[in-house]
Amino acid sequence: MTNSERRGKYRSIRYEYYHCGRSLMFEGNFFAGGIMLGYAVETTLKAGLLEVLNNEEQKKNKILRKSHDIVKILNECRKYGVFREIEISRDFLEHINNNFQRYPSQMHDIFRKASERNIVLSNSPDNVYYYDDLIVQLDTYLLKYTSDPAISMIYFAYRTLETKYAHDLLRENAFALNLFKKFEQRVNKRLPPREDLKHLIVQNLSKGPAYYWNEGRDMDSAIAKMKQISEQYKASRFKFQKWGEKSYVTV
Repeated sequence: MTNSERRGKYRSIRYEYYHCGRSLMFEGNFFAGGIMLGYAVETTLKAGLLEVLNNEEQKKNKILRKSHDIVKILNECRKYGVFREIEISRDFLEHINNNFQRYPSQMHDIFRKASERNIVLSNSPDNVYYYDDLIVQLDTYLLKYTSDPAISMIYFAYRTLETKYAHDLLRENAFALNLFKKFEQRVNKRLPPREDLKHLIVQNLSKGPAYYWNEGRDMDSAIAKMKQISEQYKASRFKFQKWGEKSYVTV
């Protein structure tokens, strides 16, 4: 159980992880990007636990305080009735955990298990889209659950479209941009009293989702690409490829 101020502070940390992870992955830095996106998923899941555990329970809950295992954290959330309807494949949960490891011994164990199962461990910038689906699912769940915009990274991005961080977070983020109208309505209901800030926010929102897909470049194809990605890269559809198998994703 928490309040709006604490939600906002914790959201800022999650926002940094998500922004950093996306940027690194798009640059091809999969090791560091995977760790940062892992932290983004972990802290967003734990934001759900903070909503249902009282202060004493938070101090005693070992999963909340010490675990970095995404499967265990999600199971703990669902035990308390949080995130039960989130759609994600078991393979993607494992993929997140694999890319969240930081030590050589952990990596050795991951490669050994993959070899035993004959699965391909691979990464590409496109994997960002799977993370986008999951994180947008989790983030919008928290917003609906609390009715508090302070908790939502996606709301904050739409509220601060004048910043590069917001552009980075929404760039090629089909799952967040598909919700443009809903977030536009939410932001417009809470406009600041200052006329200059109000004008800036309304002006930024008026550019529409296609503009923020790639900051105004190639806007004609943006909507089609958003539709394609939102269909192909759902977190529930992620599946490890077997050696010798043809790739299951076509772009």
